[in-house]
Amino acid sequence: MSRVWTLLLLKHGAVIVAGVAVGALYGYPIHGLLLALACLVVWHLFNLHRLERWLQEPKRVMPPGGDGVWARVFARMQFLTDRARLARRRFRSLVKELRASTKAFPDGGIILNDRCEIINFNKAARTLLGLKKKADRGKRIDNLIRNPSFVEYLESDQRKRRESVEIHAPGTGDKWLSCRLIPYGPDQSLLLIRDITQTVRMEAMRRDFVANASHELRSPLTVIAGYLGALAEDENAPATWAQPITEMQEQADRMSRLVRDLLELSRLECGVSSAMDQAVDIAAMLASAKKEILAENESTKRIDIEVTSDARVLGEESEIQSVVSNLVSNAVRYTPADGSIVIRWDVDDAGGHLSVADTGIGIAEDDIPRVTERFFRADPGRARQQGGTGLGLAIVKYALKRHDASLEIRSKLGEGSSFICHFSPRRLAASSQKIE
Repeated sequence: MSRVWTLLLLKHGAVIVAGVAVGALYGYPIHGLLLALACLVVWHLFNLHRLERWLQEPKRVMPPGGDGVWARVFARMQFLTDRARLARRRFRSLVKELRASTKAFPDGGIILNDRCEIINFNKAARTLLGLKKKADRGKRIDNLIRNPSFVEYLESDQRKRRESVEIHAPGTGDKWLSCRLIPYGPDQSLLLIRDITQTVRMEAMRRDFVANASHELRSPLTVIAGYLGALAEDENAPATWAQPITEMQEQADRMSRLVRDLLELSRLECGVSSAMDQAVDIAAMLASAKKEILAENESTKRIDIEVTSDARVLGEESEIQSVVSNLVSNAVRYTPADGSIVIRWDVDDAGGHLSVADTGIGIAEDDIPRVTERFFRADPGRARQQGGTGLGLAIVKYALKRHDASLEIRSKLGEGSSFICHFSPRRLAASSQKIE
């Protein structure tokens, strides 16, 4: 027992003894005991009253003093109060700094609850989306941003993969926003909004430039190829010209393929979903692709086709043909003569899946996210030697995007690669289904 409590008990005992002694002098020792106990209770109640008044109005009432154990209680309460006041001051300072930082943040931020209702947002979000500080709190975000792509993104599993969606800003026709939803606190999400108008415009300018430049290159390349063909067939041409002319023809053909792929890529990059008025027979397309590859290549590669469904894909036949052709050509290009290629088409509840798997050289793990970039080659020397333009997988990516599909790549160095095209169920049609 501490010294303070020992003194308190001694004092209480002394008061009780004194009360009994005084009562005994008058012949009423019990009354003296009760009177002493009553005085002790009144003293404690008085101190409790002082403590309660101070806790209710700490700014108006001076901190109470006391002796004994009450002095320790008052001192302890004063310490806790001061510490809580300091913590509140620090918290208010932190909140002010946080608000100042969110105001300075160029991107919009909106905190949503588990029902996608707005809890709070910063100044940038108010500017980008035209939100009202008081009126829009508590409203569902999809009631304010009614873009179909955004609503679909909000309801899909893409939010779990932390992907983003690009939309037009509400009420404007020329401003583009990138929206990304990430987990934020318990049962909350943070919607990050960024103005990408300038980026979209620059991308459009780049596409127009590439398309125009490629279009202008077609005519001179056609003329060059024509003259080279005439020189190659000229019997009076010096024999020493044969090799240079052949090399120039190969380079002209390569440039023609590059121009053709650039024009095709520029067309696909428009991002508009393709029409769903054609039912493409995937099985027949795969069989045709196999015949073309075997006719063009004299290698001993084994190409197997596995079709487990007669479902067809709704979309542009030429674009899906381009997807199949590029994937199969890539597999042939990077697979050794004694390797094998398996082309598979199957359908399940998740949609249709077109895969091209090979036993080729494979792709390094760090290169997998980049192989769909323009002109990126996992093996530059081999691809250039065999006539690749570096645009095949970029064309595949954008062609699939126009068909609401995605490309999955699995690969290991030295073990081969698998390219899997995932088509959504709404893009599938039974072989007997008629397209209106």
